[in-house]
Amino acid sequence: MKNLLSLTALCFLLLGAPVALIEAREYPKPAAMVNPLYQVTEDSTILMPSGYYEFGHWRYDLAGSDYDLFEGRTGGAATVLQYDGRMASGIFFRSLLRSGPGPDDWNPPTRIEWRLDSVQFEYGGHLAFRVPVGDLLFEYSRSSFHPFRDDAPEGYVVNTSDYVRLGYMPPPLAQGATKIEGYIKSGYLDLFDFWDAIYEKPRAYWKTTLALGAERVLTDGIRLDSAGRSSAGEVGLFGHIEPSLLLLRSGGADIDVYSEIGLRFTGGFGRLDLFLHATRIGDTEELEDKEVEARLFGVALRLATQPGGR
Repeated sequence: MKNLLSLTALCFLLLGAPVALIEAREYPKPAAMVNPLYQVTEDSTILMPSGYYEFGHWRYDLAGSDYDLFEGRTGGAATVLQYDGRMASGIFFRSLLRSGPGPDDWNPPTRIEWRLDSVQFEYGGHLAFRVPVGDLLFEYSRSSFHPFRDDAPEGYVVNTSDYVRLGYMPPPLAQGATKIEGYIKSGYLDLFDFWDAIYEKPRAYWKTTLALGAERVLTDGIRLDSAGRSSAGEVGLFGHIEPSLLLLRSGGADIDVYSEIGLRFTGGFGRLDLFLHATRIGDTEELEDKEVEARLFGVALRLATQPGGR
């Protein structure tokens, strides 16, 4: 019965996303970074019951751009307080170092023909409430893009956004060795006057994001022997897709899409993901007075751990 309810909820997300009201690029987040109840049960401790941390390296060697070559990403989240497995609050933070190939007339100071172009920060807080089928999510967060070369001839600009969003995550659907989970979040984008900032407002005023992932265990019970002791691990195949619908301040709409597929190696401490990833962004909003569409494709490595989690 629980699986049937979960499947119904996931179908509702898929059917509802195109008609829901769905900036510079916002990076995909796993469920553990958007739902503070994700790893929490009624038996969890009240204070700091769980967390999540990841770091990785994303490359765009297969299809890059004049401004995208590779990225180093790190981020984490913590459930700070929870009550009886029914409500929780949490925070998250992420930083991304972004590198590009440099302009055609650029003379690199070394044989390494790339440069660090910018850093982006994403951070915020979440509330979650457990309902009969799934979790309701409430979010306030911010993102800010900071070029290292404000006077570069490419015309990089600082951009920053405030997000106020509602979301919903149904229970995961498990069938044998396969698990499917997803969430949807939708809400308002702006640059609040409170900050007294001199930057332009984000190009979108409303954004809806649907995240859907699946994982299938391929090999169970791998033995890892050390000093006469052993532990079990798993090897799995996983996929993730994350389309977003943006309603633009100038009128009209746009769709951004992120996806990945690869292998997942899970052990007692955490997991290692090796995967292919593809991105489509209508406008990165990183250059002044110029729209830059990004169509990116490459390989990536991600290490993640979920202390206190299932």
